[in-house]
Amino acid sequence: MEIEIFWKFTAFLFGLVFGSFFNVLIYRLPKEMNIAKPRSFCPVCKTPIPWYHNIPVISYIFLRGKCHFCGTKIPIRYPVVELLTGFLFLANYKFFGLSFTFVLNIIFSSIFLVLFFTDLEERILPDELTIGGSILALGLSFLRKDVFWIESFIGGLIGFLIFIGAYFLFLKAKNKEGLGWGDIKYIILIGAFFGPMKMLLIIILSSIIGVASWLFIVFLMKKERDYELPFGSYLSLVSIIFVFYGDKITIAYNSVFR
Repeated sequence: MEIEIFWKFTAFLFGLVFGSFFNVLIYRLPKEMNIAKPRSFCPVCKTPIPWYHNIPVISYIFLRGKCHFCGTKIPIRYPVVELLTGFLFLANYKFFGLSFTFVLNIIFSSIFLVLFFTDLEERILPDELTIGGSILALGLSFLRKDVFWIESFIGGLIGFLIFIGAYFLFLKAKNKEGLGWGDIKYIILIGAFFGPMKMLLIIILSSIIGVASWLFIVFLMKKERDYELPFGSYLSLVSIIFVFYGDKITIAYNSVFR
């Protein structure tokens, strides 16, 4: 019992630490900045942040959400990402224990989390994560027992064909892009990681959530009808859910529509 508590605490703690790094990725990757240097700095006054002002969650609370040097408010996204990553690591441990599946799902659920925020904030899905993640997913499929390499390859290919088809159909019908190229590259990653069946379900559920969100934003929040939805964020959210509940959702779907 005590060792179990230790591992859960360790997973959460490591999640907080990695969450701090993910904030760097979320800020720097869309801006095509080097993620290793310079060291963390205030984006307003450019002052380097000392390590004791960069402790996950605790520093935000201690500094009352403001830069110590210029008083600029620190976006709430920073502690939110740190906490979400902590709980994400903890959930992966609780579901999969210390195993290859745990490491695999930590990697890809983390990629999904970072992409959720880059698309939400900047409407950008960085190639380093989408293309790099697709290659990694295909490579690791040779070591997996749940998604074989051929399923990984077919999943990525079908996802690409669906989204590239939707891209050109919308472009021809409306004379503008309905999907960004980032979304197209992202669905390859999702297909390569989950395989074709789960990838299709992720598209369906993401689209349903996206349509509901668009209706809410346009008709209740009075936004323009051409409001650009961060569809990559919806794909990310559903993909994270599928990391933990994808098998159950797929079984439920097959039991209803078989």
